[in-house]
Amino acid sequence: MTASAGAVGILRRLMGMIRGSFPKARIRVRLDGGFAHPALLEFLDAEPNVEYVVAMASNAVLQSKAEEGMQYACILVGVTGQTAHVYGEADYAAGSWKRERRMIVKAEVVPAEGKEPKDNPRFVITNMRQSPQWIDNLVAANEADVVVGEERNSAAALGACMDKDDRAGRSNCDFAVRQHNCAAVDFEGR
Repeated sequence: MTASAGAVGILRRLMGMIRGSFPKARIRVRLDGGFAHPALLEFLDAEPNVEYVVAMASNAVLQSKAEEGMQYACILVGVTGQTAHVYGEADYAAGSWKRERRMIVKAEVVPAEGKEPKDNPRFVITNMRQSPQWIDNLVAANEADVVVGEERNSAAALGACMDKDDRAGRSNCDFAVRQHNCAAVDFEGR
């Protein structure tokens, strides 16, 4: 059983509840790599006013797409001695997907005292249009959800962040679906 099993049904119900209360809401879904399943991505692509960011586990194809950025980040670490991030993007389709999607690459190299620098490439699939660095900052900013209960056998935990976008005159709702052993919900008014 994969982490994505049941996620479409859960998201469909949650989106329905949010749309019932906030009809003009733009919903943002954030998923860990275990949820990068073709059926779930197809569902998200078909939903109106839904943005998503889905982490991807590394593979040989993704590594090759990150190679140039990783080389540049390694040079930066050699010059500065500090962690280096180089951002990029490409179109990507896993073998089981029907179409390509936008992939954001974060080529990161982390120096370690007395050791060789550590390569740490990261990949996310998204339908958002913002810059790769902006999307990475969004993902990093939402890493700290508030834990409200624990369930050791949980396959996924859900986090939500709702705020008011006064410029657009509509509500924004962020959902995070995580593959870890706790249930998390974060409602934050901004």
